[in-house]
Amino acid sequence: MSAVAEAGADHAARGRAAGRRARMGASLASLPAVLLLLGVVVVPLALVVVLSLGWPDWTLAHFRRIGVDPVLLPILMRTLWIAFVVTVLCAVLGYPVAYLMVRVSPGVRAIIMLMVILPMWTSLLVRTYAWMAILGRRGVVNSTLQTLGLTDAPMTLLYTRFAVYVGMTHVMLPFMILPLYAVLRRIDFRLVAAATSLGASRTAAFFLVFFPLSLPGVLAGSILVFILSIGFFVTPAILGGLSETTFVMLIERQVNQFFNWPLAAAMSVVLVLATLALVLVYNRVLADSSGGIALVGRMIVWASQAGSALGRLLGRRDVAARVSDARHRRPRLELGVPAVAGGLVLAFILAPIFVVIPLAFSSAPFLTFPPPGYSLRWFETYFSRADWINPTLVSFQIGALTMVFATVMGTLAAIGVVQGRFAGRRIVTALILAPLMLPTIVLAVSLYYLFARYGIVGTRLALVLAHTAIALPFVFVVVSAALQRLDPALAQAAAVMGAGQFDVLRRITLPLTAPAIGVAALFAFLASFDELIVALFLAGTRTTTLPKRMWDSIREEIDPTTAAVATLLIGLSILVLVLVEVLRRRSGGPEDMLR
Repeated sequence: MSAVAEAGADHAARGRAAGRRARMGASLASLPAVLLLLGVVVVPLALVVVLSLGWPDWTLAHFRRIGVDPVLLPILMRTLWIAFVVTVLCAVLGYPVAYLMVRVSPGVRAIIMLMVILPMWTSLLVRTYAWMAILGRRGVVNSTLQTLGLTDAPMTLLYTRFAVYVGMTHVMLPFMILPLYAVLRRIDFRLVAAATSLGASRTAAFFLVFFPLSLPGVLAGSILVFILSIGFFVTPAILGGLSETTFVMLIERQVNQFFNWPLAAAMSVVLVLATLALVLVYNRVLADSSGGIALVGRMIVWASQAGSALGRLLGRRDVAARVSDARHRRPRLELGVPAVAGGLVLAFILAPIFVVIPLAFSSAPFLTFPPPGYSLRWFETYFSRADWINPTLVSFQIGALTMVFATVMGTLAAIGVVQGRFAGRRIVTALILAPLMLPTIVLAVSLYYLFARYGIVGTRLALVLAHTAIALPFVFVVVSAALQRLDPALAQAAAVMGAGQFDVLRRITLPLTAPAIGVAALFAFLASFDELIVALFLAGTRTTTLPKRMWDSIREEIDPTTAAVATLLIGLSILVLVLVEVLRRRSGGPEDMLR
């Protein structure tokens, strides 16, 4: 017996030792990602801070100018006001959808989740372009109003503050709905039922019981939307007129038009400080949920699992999921106003996608809805013109390289953080996730300043480095979620049996997480393929990407060729979503993405 006990103890000791060696080896896996982000994010930002302080003379004059300048200060206030209004609109419109999601059956909830997340898979430039078609003089709104006899002439809706509000609210709504849903799903509906059983009306029970419990979600979503809105560039620049310049747009002009680098650097630092302050508040609000950035990470995981709603539409559901749904089903209550309001908001979310497709087949030489006739001429124009095809090929090349580098480094970083044991894990995680919350315009300006010194602006190398830093957080979050579901006993057992760290990685970790890595790779590709702001600064004239070519077309030509390109990009997004669903099914993970 003693011999058996000694053998067992020795076996356990070898297992613990192997586990320690594996954790120490895994800790080094995050090093490539850390080095990249230090060189592409931290160092450029440090240079911008130094530049904003007037190096080598060291002065605060540029910051003082922001506070007293008769142009800069009003534009800063305007930007904050626009962000505030968009936040309020998102809260008002997003609440009915989130409320509806916790009230309906799991199958309907999955479909609503897909409808909310689908626009996030669609190019931001495509959605903004669609709003130009909707709000233009010959667009959907004006055509409908004139057909109904409500107006005699087209209304001026495009290039106004109203258009900015509409476009930004559309883009930001998912960032309000998902945090709201994350909080609302944890509220115990028995409290509402208890209030109604004591004589309270449904309205009183909602406002006195349910709504106060949901305020943390409202606050969390509002802070997140406000953070993203103050650093937003594409939609205000396209839908707003000359009088609707925002602080971010002014930073771009200071660099590309006025070449006033010190002032642009100071404005970038102000934007970063405001964002960091709001992130700290956000983390405090969501202290019970590991902070705001962690919630953004969960949103990425939800987006990576959005395709599971396709399976629900086909009626394919796991038996265990059905049992779980039945056990946790909410009380059936009257939907009424939330159903109507939520349905209208969902139609608003999906409208741009369904408007831009008919425009791609229009026979008219300009944007008009409905099209007077249908033709393939704009697709023929796209495929026959080198000034469209060449940028497309460049985007695919850069996207493919970004996908490879971001997937490898992001996967290694996830292994290092999840399976490793080292003192700075939280710092490494914050560094990897930093590009999610950092205003992209600030990253673009800082990289432009750094890369110009080395003469690589306008090269594919510059774009691949920048896009890899932007795509890394998506890979890291998706792969980390998959690694956390692995049973650590599998790797430990393999190590006890004599397998080395590389063998454990090759035979156990990577095969079991391969579907999640595939999803992460698709995320990385789309993050690069759809990126515009960094490309505006780093692409130059030699390396024009497809989003930059579309940007130039929207700003200068506005012909339906862009609608044809947008339709192709929507098709690409749907294809990627289907691939994600295929990979998700292969992963053998839980069927219910909302659990």
